[in-house]
Amino acid sequence: MGYRPLEIVIQSAQGLKYVNHVKKMKPYAVVFICDDNNNPISSMKTTAVDKDGGSNPKWNFPVKFNINIAKAQQNRHDLVVKLKSHHKSHSDKDIGEVRVPIAELLASCGDAEAEEDDEKKVMSKSVVTLDGTSEEGTLAFSYKFGRTVEHPPAHRPPVQAPARKSRRHKIKEAAKGFVEVVVGGLAVGVGGELVSEMMNGSSGPDAVPDGDDQNGDIPNDDELYDDEEYP
Repeated sequence: MGYRPLEIVIQSAQGLKYVNHVKKMKPYAVVFICDDNNNPISSMKTTAVDKDGGSNPKWNFPVKFNINIAKAQQNRHDLVVKLKSHHKSHSDKDIGEVRVPIAELLASCGDAEAEEDDEKKVMSKSVVTLDGTSEEGTLAFSYKFGRTVEHPPAHRPPVQAPARKSRRHKIKEAAKGFVEVVVGGLAVGVGGELVSEMMNGSSGPDAVPDGDDQNGDIPNDDELYDDEEYP
């Protein structure tokens, strides 16, 4: 069983059905692969919302899938692109969808064992409305297949970017750091003064030299002890 990587770029759409009644339509696309039971078999990739495109949006959105060649050649896999209109106040509205058999894309790319072709092919497909009774607008996309591999590449979980800190949190951290610096500076200043006084042999302005009385006389041995006797 072989697999081929399929690279797609969802480029743009033209003449889409206008599903908004008041506000401007803001289209986006959801892209995935489904099986012959209409069940998604890949992750769903979503384009950005074109806020200014209206009925003629542009995305140029790249997406990549790994295709099971045997099942695709049996017409069991389809590329599905669902087009929707984004709304802030209520649920998004469906515009329509495009469905293309992967077998059709494979047939245009030749031998699966051939070298990878760097040239992308461009396709334009009609957009089918939600009720499936009519076509309105077209979707343009480019695609290419890579070389056949025995197993699909192992999935690598996306690397999560560090959480962005809010402005309020940054201000709190800065204030905390400032307080620590100020308090630390005061502690160093007080400690330095004490060390300096100890090195100078005094513990304050009224201190006297060690071993001398307040008059500067050296005491006698009898004066060094009080009258109480210790056992």
